[in-house]
Amino acid sequence: MAIDDFTPDFPPIRTPWVIDWLMEVGPTDPGAMGAVPISWGSISQWQQCMGLDLPPWIARLLRHLSAEFAAETVRAREADCPAPWAVTTSLNRNEVSRKVTNAFRALMMSKEPGT
Repeated sequence: MAIDDFTPDFPPIRTPWVIDWLMEVGPTDPGAMGAVPISWGSISQWQQCMGLDLPPWIARLLRHLSAEFAAETVRAREADCPAPWAVTTSLNRNEVSRKVTNAFRALMMSKEPGT
């Protein structure tokens, strides 16, 4: 895309401050096999350093967005991976199955014991 000077059309962001915070916190932590979602400890330390006391729903949102970010970086390695906001025009069972599987995988990655 850089060679062709192509800029993709990104979806509109209604809450840019959430994305800014996600980028400040992480958006991922390093793991043994690559990027993993940010830990609760990383979120807590970031809050402390920034002098913030986030409501629990925002902390959970940051963690969920981080899990989605980490999962999408893995999916994006595939040459035929569509943009995450791309609309599909026809029903492709394999593609739907892959997306559902990945959604459940991201959900399981975002769950922590005791939450």
